[in-house]
Amino acid sequence: MECGLEREKLVKLQTIKVFCGVAIAAGIVNFFAFAIIAACLGGDAVNGRSVGGHYFLSSHGKKTEVSEAVFNYSRIHVYSVWITHPLALLSGFILSSMTRQNRAGNDRPSTA
Repeated sequence: MECGLEREKLVKLQTIKVFCGVAIAAGIVNFFAFAIIAACLGGDAVNGRSVGGHYFLSSHGKKTEVSEAVFNYSRIHVYSVWITHPLALLSGFILSSMTRQNRAGNDRPSTA
């Protein structure tokens, strides 16, 4: 019975590590994709604005007119960065905490 519980703990820890790794990778990829795309488009919608059916992206005070579809895409991509970036940071903190606990010899089994 003890072996089954230990294996269950190990699988749970491995699942957490995989989830955290995926969240970190997604956050990094999404951030760089946003930065590259925003640079190519001339800014982002959150810093831009829409006026009378015209849509503008903005970066460092420079405005670029774009279609409504591009404006909406940019806005959604900014919001996604606001979600994935903190999630990646939180996941890094969780992984760091798990590693520290394993090194300290706490009763968590090593998954490496």
